[in-house]
Amino acid sequence: MTVPVRYLVYGFSTSCITLLYALRLAFHSTIICQLENSTDSFLLDEDLKQYTFQSVGFGLAVGLVPLHFLNFLGTRNVTTIYGIIGIISALFYPTSYQLGFYPSFITRLFQGAPLGILLWLIAKVATEWTPKSETAIAIAILTSVYQLAPFVAQISAAEMCQYFGWEYTYYFLAVLCAASHVAFYYVYTDRVEDNKLATSEEKLFISDGKGKDSSQVSQDVPYSQLLLDSTVWATWFANLAFFSSLLVFLQYGPLYMNQVLGFSVRTTGYSGGVAHVFCLFAKVVFGKVMDASKMDMSRRLKTAWTVIEIPSLTLLMALIIVRDVYIQMVCIVIFITIHGVAIVIIVKTQTYRSAEHNHVLANGNTLCVVLCLFLQPLVVKFLVQSNTFDEWSRVFGLHAILILVSVIFFACKVDATPAKWTGIQKVVTDKIEQP
Repeated sequence: MTVPVRYLVYGFSTSCITLLYALRLAFHSTIICQLENSTDSFLLDEDLKQYTFQSVGFGLAVGLVPLHFLNFLGTRNVTTIYGIIGIISALFYPTSYQLGFYPSFITRLFQGAPLGILLWLIAKVATEWTPKSETAIAIAILTSVYQLAPFVAQISAAEMCQYFGWEYTYYFLAVLCAASHVAFYYVYTDRVEDNKLATSEEKLFISDGKGKDSSQVSQDVPYSQLLLDSTVWATWFANLAFFSSLLVFLQYGPLYMNQVLGFSVRTTGYSGGVAHVFCLFAKVVFGKVMDASKMDMSRRLKTAWTVIEIPSLTLLMALIIVRDVYIQMVCIVIFITIHGVAIVIIVKTQTYRSAEHNHVLANGNTLCVVLCLFLQPLVVKFLVQSNTFDEWSRVFGLHAILILVSVIFFACKVDATPAKWTGIQKVVTDKIEQP
């Protein structure tokens, strides 16, 4: 039985961005090995360590700028270019670390630049290659990058540090990333109808029910109307709350579990990895439930956000109150499992609301990530000075407040029907009025 080409597109798109993200996240596990028995590492300086954490944020901001202007090259070529940058910078990182802070900072900046395509590529594939009847499950697969990347990064770092040396984490992941990009380039086409691997039946299934033909409506982005849409701002704030809360455990989770809870590097790697595997399964099940639901789409998404984020908020509160290290570990694993599902709701809302302009909202999501990457090291440095439970409780409490506000904002402002500025409603009306 032949595998539908769209599933290959989902798979190779996900593997490309997963490995690019894993190359960036590997640092948060290898840093433990880099500092072990080290007395002269620049990472022992708290200020330099903070700048090193922020370097990826600088790179992400830089990488996001040319993304809009490179759109004319097409999704396949842009993904390949950004992939090459990420692979080369990862291969050079072990050498740059030995050379000192400035080479390391610059290399990590280049590691961050390709991450600008993560949400952009998810939006492109969700809009152009996904049938309407399987939107949620497709988004669940594509956004599994946020579960697969930490799993791959933490497990790879744990094993490489144990048997070969932390440097081989980057070499191993870079080779896998290169193979994924070659496969993506072979399978993907910017226009579904131009794909030689897909059958005519699959092409028709993908395009059916999309609401309009690209030739009938201008592709110009109506920025003024888009920026006045309350749904857009509600999803951007939801994305800010989602990523900021998740990044606490992606960036500082291994250090927190190692230095505060007292677990070994291997234990922290596998516990984090298992949590992301659980989340991956949860997203697939959640995606199927959302696609099968008969509830009105706007109500469906509002309900889903509340169902996911209220338990997430409760788990953060548990981390503030409970001091037992094993219960803390369990709470972290369950939080990552549940909270990670929320990105499906954000992307699905934006896909329905913005249609072919979805990539613009995805770039806004990426700006939220940039903001988190800049501010979070500063917040953690200000609130956590002695690595105590009480200090970390302040960090968890701050993110619990963010999640609570996002639930209220999302429930009050989200509308999943296509916005007037997409042109879909106009085209549908014109078709009805034709004799």
